Amino acid sequence: MMGNLLKTNLIVGVRSYVYPIYVLIGLAYGLMLMAFPEQYLPTMVPIFLIFEPGLVGFMFVGTEIFAEKKDGAISALAVTPIEWRSYIFAKTFLMSVLSIIGAVLIMAIGTRSLEGLPYVIVGVFLCSIVYTLLGIGIAAKYHDLDDYFVPIMAVLVVSLLPFAHYHGYLTNEIWKVLYIVPSYPALYFFKAPFVEVSRDTLALSGVALLLWSGIAYYVAKIRFYKYAVEGLR
Repeated sequence: MMGNLLKTNLIVGVRSYVYPIYVLIGLAYGLMLMAFPEQYLPTMVPIFLIFEPGLVGFMFVGTEIFAEKKDGAISALAVTPIEWRSYIFAKTFLMSVLSIIGAVLIMAIGTRSLEGLPYVIVGVFLCSIVYTLLGIGIAAKYHDLDDYFVPIMAVLVVSLLPFAHYHGYLTNEIWKVLYIVPSYPALYFFKAPFVEVSRDTLALSGVALLLWSGIAYYVAKIRFYKYAVEGLR
């Protein structure tokens, strides 16, 4: 069942140009980074990496769900013996793989180096899981991108605030609450190729993203079944 779902999602994603566009965005980010002087890369690369696996994935998975609602794919699946967690896992896995491809393009083209790539891959994979699952859970209630625009902007703003805190722009004690935002632990993985980050920090960051993955999966499972499958409003 999982294999069929992966194949179907891949075919639909390619035919709808969602997946090719996702990869092209990673390529575009890499090309954009080439315009920055080398001394700016440790700051700019992590920002582009959080956009690629997180925010772009958050938006694109919502677009996929809207399309599947409109063409009746979700309605058709609702009358099959499918386990909806398999549907969620398949979509999350594919988006995570695409995120890794995008991250490799960003690193290879934007920095002309693959040094520290394992850190980036781990961070991108975990970050993508979190934001894709959140995207599935939140998008399930909406029917088109216009309705989804406000959540996208809210997630964008909140996810970028940790960068401002990390670089010392938000100094008040209250801003320490940003440590719970999933983009914050991901930031340490994205910084690791450029600055020294301790193993303990990376380990704690990985645990934080895994915890966020569990929370996001619970949100996705409950909301997707309630709004997309049962059709409750």
